[in-house]
Amino acid sequence: MSAPLSVPEKRSAPRSLDETERAVLAAVADVLIPAKGPAPAASAEPGFDEQLRRALDARVDAFDVIVSVLNLLRPVPAGALFARLEELDAGEPDTFQALSTVIAGAWLMTPGVRERIGYAGPRAAKAGFEDAADDLGDGLLDPVLVRADQGPSRWLR
Repeated sequence: MSAPLSVPEKRSAPRSLDETERAVLAAVADVLIPAKGPAPAASAEPGFDEQLRRALDARVDAFDVIVSVLNLLRPVPAGALFARLEELDAGEPDTFQALSTVIAGAWLMTPGVRERIGYAGPRAAKAGFEDAADDLGDGLLDPVLVRADQGPSRWLR
């Protein structure tokens, strides 16, 4: 039996980050998500390393870009890191997005953060018959039905 189409194929990063790359990533994470009150900085959040591995697996498409930017950020002094990240965001937004979403995703999925924000995690929740009928009655599919009357399906832009 095959997996449902909505479940992506399991992918893995080509390797783990080395110690230097991990240290730079931790410094970046702590600049983007600093300690506040009783909450620790991102890299000090229990479970961050485990979730970081999962986040890197999820962004295997950007792994080489992330490693490259970590190597570029390695010589940046801690006091200048925020400004350098702002430059990266302005000049290379796709690179900044890949790096920052891996960090934010890993941090958000740590047990402590999930507890603090009240997120229990992903759960399967199938819609009941009444939910589907309500959605249809509310016109959710009306645009699709109109397009169906216009001929064969085509990409929308």
